[in-house]
Amino acid sequence: MTLSHSASEPGLSGRSSGSSSALKAAGAMGLTASGSAANLTTNLYDKMTKEGKFRDYVAPLVRPAGKSITVPLADSVERDLGSEIYFPLPSTPAKERKFRQLSHGPGEIHVHHGLRGQKLAGEEFRYGRRGIKGATTEQTMKAGQLLGVAEYKNSVAERVYETNKKEPLGKPHVRGHELKMLPEGFGNPSGEPVDGKKIIYPVEAPKDAEEHREMYKRTHGSYEPGERVQRGYRWPGETQDKNFAFGAGLAAAVSGAGARLALNWDLDDDGEFKRTKLVTKVNEDYRHVEHPKMGAKAHPKQGAQGPPLGHDYRYGIKSSISEYTAASCIKGYYGLEEQLPDEDLGRCVKPGRRNVTNETRAFGVPSVRTDINAPHPSRRSIADEMSYGDEPSAAAILAPQRFDHKGIADREFLVRRPREELEKLVQNAPVDNVDFESLWEEGLQLFDDGLPLVSLDAILYLHTQRIHHHVGTQMQGLHLTAAVQ
Repeated sequence: MTLSHSASEPGLSGRSSGSSSALKAAGAMGLTASGSAANLTTNLYDKMTKEGKFRDYVAPLVRPAGKSITVPLADSVERDLGSEIYFPLPSTPAKERKFRQLSHGPGEIHVHHGLRGQKLAGEEFRYGRRGIKGATTEQTMKAGQLLGVAEYKNSVAERVYETNKKEPLGKPHVRGHELKMLPEGFGNPSGEPVDGKKIIYPVEAPKDAEEHREMYKRTHGSYEPGERVQRGYRWPGETQDKNFAFGAGLAAAVSGAGARLALNWDLDDDGEFKRTKLVTKVNEDYRHVEHPKMGAKAHPKQGAQGPPLGHDYRYGIKSSISEYTAASCIKGYYGLEEQLPDEDLGRCVKPGRRNVTNETRAFGVPSVRTDINAPHPSRRSIADEMSYGDEPSAAAILAPQRFDHKGIADREFLVRRPREELEKLVQNAPVDNVDFESLWEEGLQLFDDGLPLVSLDAILYLHTQRIHHHVGTQMQGLHLTAAVQ
């Protein structure tokens, strides 16, 4: 195929794709030894006749009328996957090819179907009509040009316009900004680098003022989690009573009397039985016929007892020529084997395509990947959607631990640590007047196992006991169970 040519060039529209003919020829050579592509397919009638699927006892030499379905001569997986080689589709006619959406081949310039096949003029051809008299293009472009004093007077007259001040000809747009650039360039230095996590999730940021929170509640409906919505209603003083209830109450209300009165339709609103009303029998009969009671069938309006028909009466004319009833037609006359589902229902019966195994294991990848080691939470990417089975439960999310927002779990306080590490933790804590030496000795006595390891929880417990003892001594009102040295 010729590259970098237009599809509207004469002689290109009739060319056929060389790759398509090559594929067809290769498919034909691969199917038959003779290389003929005419024996690739056959019809269903000839195929079933050769396989002995049926026998024509009436007129075996007379070919039946009609057109049989075209089927592959020798079907296989290879030929099904390479259908463009073994069973190529017919090419689009040349007259209709230009109207297709993808009508150009590789290397051809896309041309509108209305321009395909048309004869274009030569390169020396010019559109329009050549005139004998008139000005040239150069004279036309210089017709309004001003020079010297005339150009200066015209510029002075144009200065009064706003567009001339902000958008002068040949110069950038003037917006009136006075830009002051530092010697290092535009922008101010950021200073010391700050962790991006603290900027995205500022845990230590100061809380908004109460007036600002009220403003956001009104404009954006921004309430705190679990905060009750306050609509600003001004309730009367009676609503402050703990037994207050909306609605009009009775003077001597009895518990359950209201519900009993609502469920008993025989009583009026005053609690007494309905009074009997005497009406004419004609009106009462008409009411029962025209407005039937709830749960009762409607009156047929064909006499007092209904139509004079028996309970076994059926409408319509009984068929006298067929013994089949409507029930038999609906149920059918199929045997048990005929009512069973087909053999290929829900499964594949083709040889080589059935997934049959004797293994009892579960195939596929589990949703929760407990079979692999989970990466550490500090090194896990936020784009990792894999569940490793170590995610917190709903209870942990609704009621997080005390220092969970700083990445410190409660189990870290129970870990027993050596003296140097524990002393550094106590020194960095914002707690004054801590006697670490005595706390360490008392912590070793709490565990009483001979190991030089004490947990931070034990140090905090002993320090809290000292504070309680000190406060009790100052207040002289607390009963101490044991004195702390």
